[in-house]
Amino acid sequence: MKNILILIILTITSLNSFGYPAQSELFGLNKSMVQLWVSYEKGVTGTGSGVLVKKNHVVTDCHVFQNATGVNVVKYHDTYSPIGFYADWEHDLCVLKFDNLPLEPVKVRKTSTVKYEEKVFTLTFPNDNPVPLPTYGKVKALYDFDKQNIVRTSASFTVGSSGGALFDLDFNLIGITTFKSPGKRLGYFYCLPTEWIDDVLKTPMIQDIKSDTPPFWALPDEEKPFFMQIVLPLQDSNWVKVKEIAKMWTQSEDDNTNAWFYLGLAETHFNKDFAKLFFNKSIQLNSRNLDALEQLYLILKAEGNKSEMDKTKAMIELIDPDFFEAEPEVV
Repeated sequence: MKNILILIILTITSLNSFGYPAQSELFGLNKSMVQLWVSYEKGVTGTGSGVLVKKNHVVTDCHVFQNATGVNVVKYHDTYSPIGFYADWEHDLCVLKFDNLPLEPVKVRKTSTVKYEEKVFTLTFPNDNPVPLPTYGKVKALYDFDKQNIVRTSASFTVGSSGGALFDLDFNLIGITTFKSPGKRLGYFYCLPTEWIDDVLKTPMIQDIKSDTPPFWALPDEEKPFFMQIVLPLQDSNWVKVKEIAKMWTQSEDDNTNAWFYLGLAETHFNKDFAKLFFNKSIQLNSRNLDALEQLYLILKAEGNKSEMDKTKAMIELIDPDFFEAEPEVV
């Protein structure tokens, strides 16, 4: 027991040293988080997460209760039933409306103002846990989709976390935890933009939670956005396929830092000169793209190009002063 206690203390100290809030500091946010209980036919049940964004309005993912027979929220052992719904099935964002929810809404920040490598944390109800739990990480990428940004974060989440909250360190809501990459190798975690909340609230309120419309992330692979199409080939180290998808991505979105990063990453296995060119393009489009800076640094280091390597290292340290405590490795 003593060793476990020491481990917990060390973990909390470590998180605080990087500027993340301790769990004890999140009690205020707990007042705005709810757990969803969903019922299906034949007595099947499920859970999800939700966050209060305005009085009597809880935002969550539509897939949490889509085609269920009923949904309620639970807070402090009390159960509340919604009087209606606002739904954007395609974008997987829904808002449940209540008339008697005694909870406080969170502050909401536009996802479009979020920056790469910004420190963030999630607050969700993972694995049927009765209280919301945090995970910590950073914004690793922003993907332009339908004129807004999908957030990829290193703050992980799991089953039961769908519809939960992604916060910045000022406790502003900046995303809705929604889906993760398949498989276990990459661990990409994606959150929906807060701008979609206002959009869905402008739609008519409905009563029926039945819908045949799949969310965009559940479409067939060829219909998914490029940032999703590229994940499985990346997991499989299929660099020919990664290059093919990244090429199409750059042709479709010439100003996308992520597209050029992945094209550069593929070219590290074929042509290092092209890889440097594409990483530099990615960095020109977003100087905080740490993944591109890291890969460029590795190539320059292997070449012994000290002047350019030092310049790239300085750019990395501006974003993450502790980055070189552990030297990066080639992908």
